[in-house]
Amino acid sequence: MGKCITHPDRETPYICMKHQVYLCEACLSCRDSKLYCKFRSACPIWFMEKRQKRWDEEARAAAQQPTFTVTFEPSGTKVSAVGHTTLLDAARNADVYLNASCNGKGSCGKCKLIIASGAVDAPSTPLLTQGEVDKGYVLACQSRIKADVTARIPEEVLERKMKIAGMGEEATAKLKGLVPLIDPTLRELSLELEPPTLEDAVSDLDRLNRGLKKQGCDIARLNVGLPVMRQLAEVIRKEDWKIDVAVVQRKCANEILAISPGNVHRRSLGLAIDIGTTSIVVYLVDMKDGAILAATSGHNRQAACGDDVINRIVCAEKDGVQKLSVMALATINSLIGEALESAGAKSREIRNIVLSGNTTMVHLLLKIEPRYIRRAPYIPSITEFPILKAGEIGLKADPSAALFIMPGPAGYVGGDIVSGVLYAGFHRETPLTLFIDVGTNGEIVLCNQEWLMTAACSAGPAFEGGGICWGMRAEGEWGRGDVL
Repeated sequence: MGKCITHPDRETPYICMKHQVYLCEACLSCRDSKLYCKFRSACPIWFMEKRQKRWDEEARAAAQQPTFTVTFEPSGTKVSAVGHTTLLDAARNADVYLNASCNGKGSCGKCKLIIASGAVDAPSTPLLTQGEVDKGYVLACQSRIKADVTARIPEEVLERKMKIAGMGEEATAKLKGLVPLIDPTLRELSLELEPPTLEDAVSDLDRLNRGLKKQGCDIARLNVGLPVMRQLAEVIRKEDWKIDVAVVQRKCANEILAISPGNVHRRSLGLAIDIGTTSIVVYLVDMKDGAILAATSGHNRQAACGDDVINRIVCAEKDGVQKLSVMALATINSLIGEALESAGAKSREIRNIVLSGNTTMVHLLLKIEPRYIRRAPYIPSITEFPILKAGEIGLKADPSAALFIMPGPAGYVGGDIVSGVLYAGFHRETPLTLFIDVGTNGEIVLCNQEWLMTAACSAGPAFEGGGICWGMRAEGEWGRGDVL
């Protein structure tokens, strides 16, 4: 860090290596742009100046584009969009959910819309049949707006939306009464604090801690982050000292994650995510009563990198964990969006998340190196995870939502079968029980209330003809929302 040469009151990290002078963000311009400079290939000032010019050119081009109105039916939602914008971007700006698990690359074929009126530039694609093209079907991610457009969501998509909500109702009926007490990781407490006086002139934070203590919160183990401290004074006075506080409960210490004015009422929703090697399942839950609002599942996009966890690890060694993490995250967020759309809910209402999966899948999602899971003695980097925040992972939820990841005791025995054992409760019973989880990665647990023993092996590809010379392995739309 240094002082800008033209604004000495500003500190900046940007230094011209040729002239050894610092420049702030307002002064980021090359001092000798027409002369040769040996530092140019690694110069952030040169790079950011060129990037700003490109941004300015794009902004000028966008300003010259006409603006059109896009209407999405059957909801009738309207949004203004600059010409040449894709229908997918327009839908996102209008908060209209479209399933785009490939994130707009045009490779999944799921973001289908029917053009009822207007015109778009839609290139031909093998993902649409000739019959669909004749009916006006287009892929939203590939279709660019060139006039006022009315686009209709296909009936089959609407039917799937109702099916997702219906599966939530079925799952609620199956689970009814199994969880007598709902105790989420992130608790939301409503407080009404006493205003300060000359006789009671303690700080705002001390006043907040006093209110939390009355609610039974252990303030001796309570941490408060700097962002909360910065907004505390304004928020607690906004609604006459009524405040809502989000507190995450951890083993060693609790933490205030967020504060908001007390009259802001919103639903508190939760997510249960099962990230499997082949399929990913998502449940959207109302944290008030435990009702499942929606249940949906989809194919894990990581399958393009191999059928089993060994091939996924090999792919991560070649291409890096970033690639596989993005693939899994895109699938999960697409399913979350689908569940929210079917329940008429917003992502910011999601405050608690539980995720389970085999050890490799969890490592890849969190961008943790998994290579030593496939090398003797087959040790993972992490078996028990701290409580994280959804924003740290990139999940489609409130950024401060608490994320609890089910622990996996070994390299090939993950949180998925741990979840199953906890749900079934065999570890609390006297009879000796064999619990079997047959997925792409197969796991078994032999247990009673005194001890548990586990083992794992490859199951899915081995039993589904993964290595046959002719024909194809068993695949299909199995288990949509039926996994509990």
